[in-house]
Amino acid sequence: MRLLPLLSLSLLAPATVLAQATLQTNAQFRATPGGTVVATLHEGATVERGTTRGEWTRVTLHGFVYKTGIGGKRDTFRISAASDGVLLRASAGPKGKQLASLKEGMGLVRVGSEGDWVEVKRTAWVHGSTLAKGAGKTLAAASPRAKSRAPEGEMTASSNEAPAAGNPGDATSTSHGEIADAADSVGAAGGASGTMVAHVRTELLRAPNGSSVAAIDSSAPVAVIARERGWTLVRVEGWVPDSALVPASGSVLTSISAADLRAEPDRYRGETVRWEVQKIALQTADPLRKELAPEEPYLLARGPGDERSLLYLALPPSLVEQARRIEPLARIVITARVRTGRSAASGVPLLDVLSIAER
Repeated sequence: MRLLPLLSLSLLAPATVLAQATLQTNAQFRATPGGTVVATLHEGATVERGTTRGEWTRVTLHGFVYKTGIGGKRDTFRISAASDGVLLRASAGPKGKQLASLKEGMGLVRVGSEGDWVEVKRTAWVHGSTLAKGAGKTLAAASPRAKSRAPEGEMTASSNEAPAAGNPGDATSTSHGEIADAADSVGAAGGASGTMVAHVRTELLRAPNGSSVAAIDSSAPVAVIARERGWTLVRVEGWVPDSALVPASGSVLTSISAADLRAEPDRYRGETVRWEVQKIALQTADPLRKELAPEEPYLLARGPGDERSLLYLALPPSLVEQARRIEPLARIVITARVRTGRSAASGVPLLDVLSIAER
């Protein structure tokens, strides 16, 4: 994968080195300094300490919520707390230490899941006086639970090199406000020294002497996070078209069937699947397809695998031409997000296609 070209790069690094901190009293978790309260943090809860702004400290909270406590999209967050008093625990299970009581509608970032428990995180602000004194344990990475799986919403580049995107309409996953807040800490602990520029084209590696994940062109700015034994940990930001991305494999369901979706349509709404299906026809939605927008293009397909279920696979404009070129009855592999497991009237599962690969 090649980072092409890096556009609108305000590369101000997130907190260079995060340290764990402990709440010495209950604390109000606010969306902005002095702003709306989104949760109450419990005394003894551990957070990742970030930047400061006056009397306020920006912290990140990680934990687990039982599945019934997860609600739908709220503002820029794809999931939220379903009701007041939802408990965030340090580990999956009813015996996990209680970290916080969440407010209804509090936006959350999904990291993964363990059984019926959903792992989430959220960055917000607490008053500095609520944090125990002392630096706490320094973290080498942004998350104390770094794993091979990717958080919900994290994407990997598809195998086809994508052209540069122009004038993207969606915000990056890190808001401009968060970037500005993080800039306050650039050059702090850990040997970081802010933004630098690659003077030659160089490979971006997963770890020192590790495998390559991207190429950084010369003159591309990078944000320095930390240094160790001749290696520098950097962060880069740029834009790629949606068509170049698919969800990371750790967040994709592969063993789920169409029958599972029909049986529990609410449970799987918003989940991402990777299926082999058989194309039947490319069609345009009519008024009877209630969950589809008027004239929305979709593939009528059969699957997954040997399952004979009919499927509606809604197509974004970027994939319509590719879908059109595929011969009827051809087998294809799709990555798609479940819009509904049982559509009105027909009861057919409806999914939003993210990528198509021909067999």
